[in-house]
Amino acid sequence: MNKKIEKAIFFDLDGTLWDAVFPIYTSWNETMKNHNLPYQFSYDQVKSFMGLVGKEIGEKAFKDVDIDTAHSYFDLISLEQVAYLGKHPGKPFENEKEVLETLKNEYPLFIVSNCEQGYIENYLNGLNMHRYFLDHTCVGDTGLEKWQNILYLKNKYNIKNIIYVGDTIKDYEASQKAGVNFIHANYGFGKVDQDKHQINSIKELPNAVKNIFNNLIKN
Repeated sequence: MNKKIEKAIFFDLDGTLWDAVFPIYTSWNETMKNHNLPYQFSYDQVKSFMGLVGKEIGEKAFKDVDIDTAHSYFDLISLEQVAYLGKHPGKPFENEKEVLETLKNEYPLFIVSNCEQGYIENYLNGLNMHRYFLDHTCVGDTGLEKWQNILYLKNKYNIKNIIYVGDTIKDYEASQKAGVNFIHANYGFGKVDQDKHQINSIKELPNAVKNIFNNLIKN
């Protein structure tokens, strides 16, 4: 068995570690045009899909076709999106690398996302972020829901206490199902009324993490 890790931080990706809405929006519309499909997406429409799993996105984006066709269309845009983001990555948030550097000196860092296979690698490769994270996984890699992927990495690395950092209600719900602490990245794409811990910029994260872990020790 792996040596127990006492404390670790898990991150959502979209709206928490980067903003890739514009390149995704561009990629999807280029894909539709290149394959002669009668769809074009607005920036706000693409933004509203952030945080959903692929099947949910396909069904929302292609409402006028049957479910199987909608899923096949999403598979197409997802495949071409990964290639596009490899050359046109999203943007990190201000001070992100400095914050990650600070955190990784105290805690192992992980990414758990609802994205398709290859998407997290776009972030890691495109922004040169490999050095900050011990591991990552997503629904595209495992077929598991987000809360299950949190527990998968928790068990894999024998982690006792986890804080999950995310920006949407789905992130909050996943953290609750997995039984881990949650910090709401209020600078991202979603609102979470139930959150007890909230940060308005990633610069606030080290102090928020420290406060939660200190309270766990006291209790």
